[in-house]
Amino acid sequence: MKLLSSLIITFFLFPGVAFGQMRVSTVKATGKLIEMQSGGSTQSHLDTLTQNAIRAGYKAKDIEVKFISDAEWSTMEATLNKPTAEQILATTKEKLIQDKMREQAVDALIAEGKLTVAGDLTK
Repeated sequence: MKLLSSLIITFFLFPGVAFGQMRVSTVKATGKLIEMQSGGSTQSHLDTLTQNAIRAGYKAKDIEVKFISDAEWSTMEATLNKPTAEQILATTKEKLIQDKMREQAVDALIAEGKLTVAGDLTK
């Protein structure tokens, strides 16, 4: 029972020790996640993330590394698969182009007498 009490106290007073700490590297300008690792508590653990990001092609001045809580990770993780504004714009632009091309193709088929205005094929 004493061991159980000690574990409970440890979990509440030192959650980073009990569950392990998370560390992340992000792009300073955008907050984009480069890498996440669990565990570690020293500067050398953060330096590992920095070196990994540099090897991946990022410049040291553009990288931010830090330890984060589970709550901070949950917030960051929730945004990982959301499309960026640029992706949404590109998708919208592509749809508009496809719609316009479809409209032009239908108009051409109608003009050639191969399709009626109602959308039926002519014989």
